[in-house]
Amino acid sequence: MNPRRSWSVSLLFAGLILFPQIVAAYFDNKLLEKDLLKASALESDGQWDKACDLYEAILRDHRNAPGLHAKYQHALRRFWQNRRHDDINFRKEVLSLSYGQALKLHAMIRDTLLDNSLDRKKVDPARIFQKGLEEFDFALADKRFRELYLPGFKEKDDEIKAFREFVKRTWGAVVPTSRDQAEKLLREIAINAQNALQIPSTISIMEFACGACYAFDDYTFYLTPIQLRELCDSLRGGELVGVGLTLRSSLDGKVTIGEIAPLSPAEKSGKLAAGDIIIAIDRKPVAMLMVEAVQDLLQGTAGANVELEVLRMGMAMPYVVTLQRRGMFTPSVQAHVSMAEEDIGYLHISSFQETTVQEVDAVLAGILANVKVLILDLRGNSGGVFEAAIDVARRFIANGVIASTQNTDPKLNAVYQSRNPNALAIPLVVLIDGETASAAEVLVGALKDHKRAWLVGQTTFGKGCTQCVLKLPSVSGNSPSGGLRLTVARFFSPEGLPYTGRGVTPDHFSTSDDQERAALDDARRLLKNEK
Repeated sequence: MNPRRSWSVSLLFAGLILFPQIVAAYFDNKLLEKDLLKASALESDGQWDKACDLYEAILRDHRNAPGLHAKYQHALRRFWQNRRHDDINFRKEVLSLSYGQALKLHAMIRDTLLDNSLDRKKVDPARIFQKGLEEFDFALADKRFRELYLPGFKEKDDEIKAFREFVKRTWGAVVPTSRDQAEKLLREIAINAQNALQIPSTISIMEFACGACYAFDDYTFYLTPIQLRELCDSLRGGELVGVGLTLRSSLDGKVTIGEIAPLSPAEKSGKLAAGDIIIAIDRKPVAMLMVEAVQDLLQGTAGANVELEVLRMGMAMPYVVTLQRRGMFTPSVQAHVSMAEEDIGYLHISSFQETTVQEVDAVLAGILANVKVLILDLRGNSGGVFEAAIDVARRFIANGVIASTQNTDPKLNAVYQSRNPNALAIPLVVLIDGETASAAEVLVGALKDHKRAWLVGQTTFGKGCTQCVLKLPSVSGNSPSGGLRLTVARFFSPEGLPYTGRGVTPDHFSTSDDQERAALDDARRLLKNEK
């Protein structure tokens, strides 16, 4: 055959093979561009919560797209800033501190970060100062911040812009070499902001304090007093005081009822349904609040009443529902026999809390007699208590390393192992996705490295670190100061590989729509092998 003709034929066949891939990539990139434009529009409108949701969805399919992670982290940072200022208790308890008290709280946060960094060479006073400066500038540019602290911002728009440029020009390139020097610069900025824009100095100082946390990593941040309490409650075991409602934000910005917990005060009232619009809580309109801030308003003291003004689709007028708050346990584990005739069980762990191991033991005892293959669903599990994930792994792995950790204090570095001759030998299919993270990845990675499970779904998030929760000392009598969620350790797979930035890849890649079917098909295959 003519060599030139042979080469042409080879190219033709290669083109026929590659053409569908090229077309798919083209439309995939067009869809990515469209989604990024939507996210940018949401950011411009100050809808940071919706922008975060969209970025998370994009990241599930395009995790390696250049600059995408940075865009998501920026939106997430602005989301937390908005939520902080929508928190009425934060404004009352923390932003009411005096100038001296605010400086003291800032110093506590700064010193905690500098003295506990995993990367001592990376985190220094200059980086902390610059991250604080960024947060302060974000605040001045934010519509919600201006509404709260600069009520005449429309008339002062030029003044605010001029002040932001003045701050960048004067302090933007300054590199403080010590903690004292950084604090001196902070004092100067806070005083200038108060003189130029009448912003109370405490507000400026707290923006620097919150921004300092981002010098550490993507997972360290300041917790308002309410956020601190919520996080501690969730890790203790899901005991929350509320009415059993999970709220959502609709596309047009309204706060709606998403889910109603079984046997909760909300369900027992018989007057609420998914999709109902929340107009006001205790006669306070919620239209200008983020959904997380509205969710906070539903919580309070057990036995206390909360009044909801609700509008249902199709009704002309809203109506009022009064509910009594009570403590409610939120389980982290659900299980059932998926298909009794095929001996396939299903176990879903939504998070790792202090009760998770006991919950897993209880539900396994109830279904194991009837199943020969188990589907373990860890999709959407963002982690939680690290030790709980280790103990769950020990239920399925008889011997060997589960994980190792690198801590801020080298003396605390540890290797976690399993020595459990009674570990379950039942075949496992594990469902994972881009929201499977942190402690959940420890369990997934251990099962994969030990060839103990078949993984189905999408690559996990890639968060290979753990945080501790620190309560900040009060600087004003008994008033709470909030806390810090602080990264204290990195963890590694049994084979010594990091999870950060890479996650755990499945054995069987599957889209969101097909994951459950794919897991069930793979479970059936394992079942046949067992027989």
